[in-house]
Formats: sequence, C-alpha cells, structure tokens
Amino acid sequence: MSAGSENPIKSQAEDTLERSDAAKHLADELRSLDASEGSVVALLGPWGSGKTSFVNLVREHLAATSEVPILDFNPWMFSGAEQLVDSFFVEIAAQLRLKDGKLGKIADEIDKYGELLSPLSVIPFVGGWIDRLGKAGKSLKNFQDRRKQSVSIRRKELATELAKLEVSIVVVIDDIDRLATAEIRDIFKLVRLTASFPNVIYLLAFDRKRVEQALSESGIEGRNFLEKIVQLPVNLPAVPQRTLLRQLGSEVNGVLKEFGEIEPFDQDRWRDLLAEILLPLLHNVRDVKRYAASVRGTVRGLKGYIDLGDLLALEAVRVFLPDTFAAVEQAQVALTSPAPSSSDRDYTRERYKEVVQTVIESSGDDRGVVESLIRRVFPAAGRHIGSNTYSGEWSTTWLRARRVAHVDVLSLYLERVVNAGLAAFVDGERAYALLGNGDELDRFLHSISPERQEDVIAALEEWEGEYPAEAVLPGTVVLLNLLPVLPEREQHTLYTTDPRLSIVRVVLRLLRMLPSVEAVEQLVEGSWTNIRTIDSRAELVRMVGHREHEGHKLVSVEAASSYERRLGRDFIESSADDLLADRDIVHTFHVMSRLSDVMISELEVLSDPRIVRELLLHSCAETRSQSMGNRAVHKSPRLMWDSLVGFFGSDERLYAAIDAMKSALTTDEKLEKVLVLVDKYRTGWRPRDFGSDGNEA
Repeated sequence: MSAGSENPIKSQAEDTLERSDAAKHLADELRSLDASEGSVVALLGPWGSGKTSFVNLVREHLAATSEVPILDFNPWMFSGAEQLVDSFFVEIAAQLRLKDGKLGKIADEIDKYGELLSPLSVIPFVGGWIDRLGKAGKSLKNFQDRRKQSVSIRRKELATELAKLEVSIVVVIDDIDRLATAEIRDIFKLVRLTASFPNVIYLLAFDRKRVEQALSESGIEGRNFLEKIVQLPVNLPAVPQRTLLRQLGSEVNGVLKEFGEIEPFDQDRWRDLLAEILLPLLHNVRDVKRYAASVRGTVRGLKGYIDLGDLLALEAVRVFLPDTFAAVEQAQVALTSPAPSSSDRDYTRERYKEVVQTVIESSGDDRGVVESLIRRVFPAAGRHIGSNTYSGEWSTTWLRARRVAHVDVLSLYLERVVNAGLAAFVDGERAYALLGNGDELDRFLHSISPERQEDVIAALEEWEGEYPAEAVLPGTVVLLNLLPVLPEREQHTLYTTDPRLSIVRVVLRLLRMLPSVEAVEQLVEGSWTNIRTIDSRAELVRMVGHREHEGHKLVSVEAASSYERRLGRDFIESSADDLLADRDIVHTFHVMSRLSDVMISELEVLSDPRIVRELLLHSCAETRSQSMGNRAVHKSPRLMWDSLVGFFGSDERLYAAIDAMKSALTTDEKLEKVLVLVDKYRTGWRPRDFGSDGNEA
C-alpha cells in the first residue's frame, strides 16, 4: 500500500512490506503449473492483509518474463447466478480480444459457449432475456439455432482451442470475501463449472475463514468444498513485526509532522503503551492506515491538551476495540477515581470494581490489552485488578501531565469539549509561566473573562512549592491588585465563600517561597506603593502579620506593627475615590477596624454620599433556608446593621448620612430595594436568627 492511502500498491517500487520476492515465487509457480486440465490457485489472507497488492506484484513479475495473458473478472459488477455466468464469459472474451488478436478465435468460442450456458437456469423468451439479447444486437433466431447445438460439443471445441495455447491464461478474481454470502457461493459455482478448461488458471484471492463460513451456510461443509476446487492454496506472507512497526512509525510520524512539535509527550511511558496496547491490536497494513487516519483528526483537535501517548493509546482502543471504548465512556468516574485517604471509608470500591470489570469483559480476546490499558492509562483503577493503589494526591500530577487518568482530561478526549475545570487549569498553567513578568501576567489575567478569573487564579495552587523566587514580588502585586476587580459570585449570601480567597491562598503560597523573614519584609516594602488599594494592602498586612487566627507570622512582630500603623495612615489619607476603588468597602472598613486604631466614625469620607451608598449596598446580603421535608428555598434579605451603626458611631449619624445620600443621589432599582429594608430597620424591625418569615426577633 502507498503511504497515506489504503489503495493497493501497483509495483515493486511501492513495496514497503518486502513481499516482492514471495510474489515472484508465486509468479514462477503459475508459469510452471500443469494446467492441462485447468487449475485453481487460492491466495489466502484475512481482510485488509494486502491481497490485492500482492496480486499486483504477481502481475508485474509475470509480465516481466512472459506473455501470460492476465484477465480480471470483478464479481462486484454483477449480481445473481444467471447474470454472473453470462457476464463472466462475455467479459473474459472481450478481454482476450483486447490482449492479443491471436486469441480472437478462442474469444469467439468462449462467447458461443457462454451463450449456451447462460439460459440454462432461466426460461427463454422472458422479456428481460429478450431485452438483453436485443441490446447485444442478436436476433432471437440466431440464439435458437445456437442453442440447438450440444453444450458438450461447444465445450470440446473451446477446450481444443485452449489446449493449443503455448501459455496459460490467468483469470484473477479478487475481493471475493467482500461479497454477500449468496454471491460468494455463486462465484464458486462458476469456478467449479469452468475450472477444468485446459490452460486456464484461476487466481482467487479471499479470506479463507469468511468464504468457508459462507459456503457452509448452504448446507455443505465449506472447507471440504474448497479443498475439492482449489488445487494450490497459497497463504499470504505474514507481515514481520519489525516491518509493521516500521510502517506504523512512518505513517504516524508523517501525520504528527503536520502539527509540529506536540507537547506534552512522555516518551518513556509511550514505549510501554506502544508495546502493550497499540502493537497487539495491529495485524496488517490496513490496520496501520486506518489507525493513522484516525490519529490525524484527533490530534488536530486535541494537540496540546492531552498527553500524546495517552491520545495514541486511546485512539487504538477507539478504532479496534469499539465495545471497550463504549465501556470506557460509561466508566469515566470509576476509571479516574483514586483511592480515598486511609482515614476515609471506601464506600465506592465494590461498585467501581464492578464497573472496571465490565470494561475488561468488553474486550473479548484482547483482555490483556485492556488490562494494560487500565494499569498504564488509568492507574487509579489499577487497584481494582490487583495493581498499585494511588491516592488523591496523584490527581494533580495527572492533571499537570495532561493524562486521561484525570477525569477532566478524559472528559475532554471523549467529548471534545474543554470543561471548566480543565480550561481553568490550562489558563492557570499559562499564568504560572508568566508569574515572573508582572506586566504580561496582568495583561493575561485581565484578558480572561471575569467569571473565569477566580478559577484560573485558584489553579495556580497546583504549582505550590515550585514558584520561582523571582516571581514572588511581581506575582504578589498583580494578584493583590486583582482583588478590587474580581467579580462577586452570582448569588452572594452571608454563607457564600468569598472569591477573594483564591487570590489570598495563592499569594500566601508565593510568600512562603521566600527564604527568610527579612526577605518577606523586603518584599512588603518593595511592593507597597505598587499595590493600588487599601483593601489589597490590608490583605498583605494581615497575611504576613501576627494577628491571632489571621496572620501567618511571616515578618517580625515589630515589622507587622509598623505595617499596620502605615496602613492606618494610608486609610485616613484616602479620598472617597480611593476607597471606592475597593471591591467591597464594607470589608475594607471591617479589616481596618481590626488592623488599626483608626476611628472610622471620624473619617471625612463618611460625608460623601457615594461612600454611604456603597456601604449600604455591600452591607446587604441574603440568607436562605429550607423547612424540614420541604424542597422550597426561602430567601431573606438582611443588613449588617450593627456594623453600619458602628462605622458611623450612632444610629442618628447613620440616619442623617442615609437621608443626605438620598437627597444627593438619584436612586436605582438596586438601591431602592436596600432603602426599603433600611426603613424597616429604622422602625426597629430585625430578622430572626433562623427562618425567613420576616418577623421581628
């Protein structure tokens, strides 16, 4: 076969399987056969093993040393026993005339003999028969005259002419195994009918198992029937493993070169995948061609997202073990779930084990291949078949290596859609690569849609302990400056996790990469003015300080105290515009009340109606509750009223600030809802601690 195509080869120049010598031996055998009473040679090989290519090599060798007429009969062009017999003789006669004018008399005799045989199994004078004769330009009278002559006489005359030939005629009938069962039987009836003519050699190419099965369905023993017809069975030479491996390398490398260098690719692990999964499923060159064609489309869509070795192994399963592939699709969780920690009970073990066994049982005779697939590609499931046990810590390793052992990567391969988890990890990987370049990192993180930023930043935790020292300062500044713009969750309540935690967790891990207290203090000093908002600076001070349950004691006590004093001064000096840059001004005020001695109620900015508005909006949250046995979720808005009063120093000052804000600003729908709630609080109403019926406490 030619590279990149399943079409048969035409000459020795294309023979990559080194079969030319074997084809020459068969050509020599055909020339030397005693065909005085005809002969039938069968070239046997499974479907896809290259029989047609081998026949073409035989043709080339026959043509090189002799003038053996080689005639082809394509059974695919005809259907039904009657049409097959009639067409066979017409086709053979026509080809003989084209091959050599000297064979014209034999062609005439074949034509006449064929006409006698054709109607034996049909009723003369039926419309279709007359139409066919009419198309051939032969009158009904001529047909009747010829029909009166004895078939045996015509046969003897044809045999006499054939016996005069100095060389035998080779009639090739290929692709027999692709025919329907009834058509296969018809072909062999035709061969049996005509096989005894002198100097006629049939070269039949077929899959023995398929043909024997088709012949047996007619009530006869297929193998015995073949043995009575075929005088010389020739098995197609097996493709040596080294040749198949070379062909595989040529085809797959040719595909991969189209896409340049592909990463990730664990070449050491690939050797095991190749030997235990791919090679056992390849039996012939057609398998290699099918596989390479499949790989091309999959690599085009998934390169860079999945380890190339995993991708190549799973493609082999998809192409050659479709039942197993379907089972894998149904077993994603069982195949990718690591063992729970030793302190947790493994409630799913038996269920997952049963699912994994279903995958193995789907493989039929290829059980060993699928067991290797589980051990090599889905190691988390290996514990269910007596292999190693992997804990949950391995999930991060598999994800970073883009292995389908992680459920998000397997989902991508099966669904061709990058889910949110994997998309965040991929972008997190890019962010990690940019940590040392503050400007590039900032541009990249801002290019991500706001609703995905939190997940991407959280993905940076996967590189904990590997952050380069030079990335700590720029990474810390960029991430802390994202705090004001990181969007709130869609349904923010008093019990919703603050998305800012994703930034805080990564920054803390960055700071822990520094070797000493002095290094952290130097970072705080160097980053202070580059961190733009009070809230962001407060997070840094809180993290490195010594406040109980808040600080991680990354700097000295003296330095922590100085940072808090400096932060307090910055807070007092902040304009309303400065504070409005914070994402959650209520959070900022709460943090500053803990970290500094600043009297918030004395801040001049509290007279700014915009500050009052933001304090009201950010102090409003929503609680949710459910009654026992009831699926309905009750929602209840509430205000951080005590905090607001504390910020302003008294109820009266709070009321006055709210009234001034209402007079100074145009209210919108969101603020109107909050003001309705404010009015309830001003009357003394308070929500209950539990429930949502709106009654006073």
